[in-house]
Amino acid sequence: MTGPALSAEIITIGDEVLTGHTVNTNAAKIARRLGEVGISVEWVTTVGDVAETVHEAFRAAWNRAQVIVTTGGLGPTHDDITRRVFCEVFDRRLVRSEPVLENIRELFARRGRTITPRNVDQANVPTGTEVMMNRWGTAPGIYLAEAGRHWFMLPGVPREMEGLLEHEVLPRLLRIIGDRVILRRELHVVGLPESWLMDRIDGIPGLESVASLPDLKGEVTLRITVAAANRAEAQAELERLDAALRERLGRFVYGVDGESLEGVVGKLLLAKGQTIALAESCTGGLVASRLTDVPGSSAYVMLGVVAYSNAAKESVLGVPHDLIVAHGAVSEQVARAMAEGARRLAGVDLALALTGIAGPTGGTSEKPVGLVWIALAHAEGTEVRRFQFGDERILNKQRSAQTALDMVRRHLLRQPGEALDV
Repeated sequence: MTGPALSAEIITIGDEVLTGHTVNTNAAKIARRLGEVGISVEWVTTVGDVAETVHEAFRAAWNRAQVIVTTGGLGPTHDDITRRVFCEVFDRRLVRSEPVLENIRELFARRGRTITPRNVDQANVPTGTEVMMNRWGTAPGIYLAEAGRHWFMLPGVPREMEGLLEHEVLPRLLRIIGDRVILRRELHVVGLPESWLMDRIDGIPGLESVASLPDLKGEVTLRITVAAANRAEAQAELERLDAALRERLGRFVYGVDGESLEGVVGKLLLAKGQTIALAESCTGGLVASRLTDVPGSSAYVMLGVVAYSNAAKESVLGVPHDLIVAHGAVSEQVARAMAEGARRLAGVDLALALTGIAGPTGGTSEKPVGLVWIALAHAEGTEVRRFQFGDERILNKQRSAQTALDMVRRHLLRQPGEALDV
């Protein structure tokens, strides 16, 4: 099958998910995997263990989606009502599946447990459906193909759901899709708010194949998904969109697919044979933590100092006491002195310093919460920049670390005489 992507709906069933006691990781996993094979998830529905609402959700999904995936409600307890409601909606009845019953018996035997009548009932499946054998638990997956629709019922236990999704659901969907080739690539963008980014790329032909996925720390992922009748056509379209996006965004694109900002910075430091030290106040070591998350980072990360107090800034980094008195710890002058002190202390090529007001308290009209100074000391001098983030402490730390890492990246990419913002 070629042409437009199949539309899909995910229905999660269970009071524990509806009330928030259980995080709906199943829907996220299913949506991600369906998207990776080119199936467009248009609706995600969550309902409790109430027959009437499940009935309504099933009817709505059948009327609007081509692929429906449900999770939950297939267990042995009284509130597992998925199969019963399915039979009511589609005028079917439950019949015993001997292969499923044998699978349940074998599972119980391996675990040294006695099978119960409730578990035997789990071997009852709706007429006219296909069983997807569950190797990880007792509840089978159930598949219905009818009237151009493909309905999959999966258990709610994540391990069982994921096993059936990977080994039963996706192979069937790939056969339905046919020979269509689907390719995907992600471009990671840093330093541009999503609205500004979208203005820059507006008008690119085929932009409907690009999804914008922002995160809270200030990064946007552009996910390109293309489908074509053969690999050559799909690859050509993927490369065209990639090139068009990079032309508009320039060095705001820092990486592709699984690359991280700290990983890219590490590769640049290695390639240029440079070392770095960190002097952190408001971020509390977050920049050092991210850099050292990368295997092999001991080749370029030489020192990390969390100089949270003024005394530590003075005694460890050599920031003059009079400088702090005159300008305050959160200032351009102190950020500069922290970076230069760390560079001297560690004997490195680069030193990065951050000082700011993470919040939620401590701000003034002159220095509000979210104010952060970031300094980068190197052989040619020291660059200091002022940033104003928000009023949430953890987000301020994350955005500060992200911005500081990008400052290092841009410095390492610069040509002689080139400005920092390119």
